[in-house]
Amino acid sequence: MKIYHLHHSGFLIQFEDKTIIFDCFTHIPSSLLRKGLPHYFFVSHGHSDHYSTDIFSTSRIYHPSYILSNDISNDSTHKTHAIGPYQHMSLGGMDIKTFGSTDQGVSFYIATNSHRIFHAGDLNWWDWDPVEKPNLDIAQEEKDYKNELEKMKNLPMEYAFIPVDPRLGDSFYKAGQYFIETFHPKVLIPMHFRDNFEIITKFKDKIGNTKTVIPVFKERNVKIKNTWSFNA
Repeated sequence: MKIYHLHHSGFLIQFEDKTIIFDCFTHIPSSLLRKGLPHYFFVSHGHSDHYSTDIFSTSRIYHPSYILSNDISNDSTHKTHAIGPYQHMSLGGMDIKTFGSTDQGVSFYIATNSHRIFHAGDLNWWDWDPVEKPNLDIAQEEKDYKNELEKMKNLPMEYAFIPVDPRLGDSFYKAGQYFIETFHPKVLIPMHFRDNFEIITKFKDKIGNTKTVIPVFKERNVKIKNTWSFNA
């Protein structure tokens, strides 16, 4: 299993028999795509920093399939599957469950190849500065995030992709910290920070001592170094 950071909340995960791709809205280097193997594109919602119709231009030699949140208008002639929150489907050796979001669309929980992967999409603890978002109910945002995680409390979390958004100022770490305290994933991979890679180190420093691995990466389209000792 190899994990590549594409950009923002976009990731590509290679297994021996397939590749899965989350929330890609930028160009994928051809070196990361493998001829003859199926490629599954997961899109959590239709925001432009998570979705681009360019994914439908992926060559058929890569056998692309698309699992789209049902808030996205599907104009593609490709093999697509629309899915909403709290649904379940089996596809390509993957057991796929969806959960909700605190913004738009879905979050994905995927069991495949003896691994458990969670991609939050825009499911986040949106603790904005009240000066910036004066009409936002901050207490309700916290409640909504924690209530959503409660719905998945019995699921084992191995790899979790969680927003660590620098726009939230001093609250950037809250979603990730609460996720770690709730699920103790083996690996938590920060996302949703555009090119502000420094936020990863800030997040690690804020979290402090934890058994959860928080890998550091510093650019787009790179393999995330395996710094954990369990079988990956």
